[in-house]
Amino acid sequence: MLRPMVAIFPFLRRAALPALACALIAGTAAAADYVVVATTEPGLVRGATVEGGQRLAIAPGRSVTLMHASGALIMLKGAPAGVVAPLRKTASADTARLEVFRTMVSAKPRETSAGLGAQRKRGGVCPAPDGLTSLDAIAQVQAACPEAAAEALGSWLARTPAEEP
Repeated sequence: MLRPMVAIFPFLRRAALPALACALIAGTAAAADYVVVATTEPGLVRGATVEGGQRLAIAPGRSVTLMHASGALIMLKGAPAGVVAPLRKTASADTARLEVFRTMVSAKPRETSAGLGAQRKRGGVCPAPDGLTSLDAIAQVQAACPEAAAEALGSWLARTPAEEP
């Protein structure tokens, strides 16, 4: 019984590895380059993903602030024909980080009830939001302390100037 199973492993390795590589390449090609962190345009919501080179319908007098996985903020100001997001690709390693920030920015406040299991905390204590001064630190505590991470990200966005392309 074991011999037929062992014989199939080389076949699976030859067939599965190229398929997995193709899936990973396709996944990184479909990854977004930016996430919307602030907007005055009603047609765009916080947390929306944007590809580099994508045309955005931003009316004159409105603006959209995009965040790249590197932490760079870019403010796009509206124009009659819309605005094109700058071409700046995200490395595959940064895709997960950008997804964490997208989740924090687009998260809606949730109600918590007092009692057992009302809040998840890493090691029983969440760090103070003002102590989370880097994007890496914010991303690390997001899963265990989403409220602290969201507040820290809001503070980081408020004190970090956005560039204009």
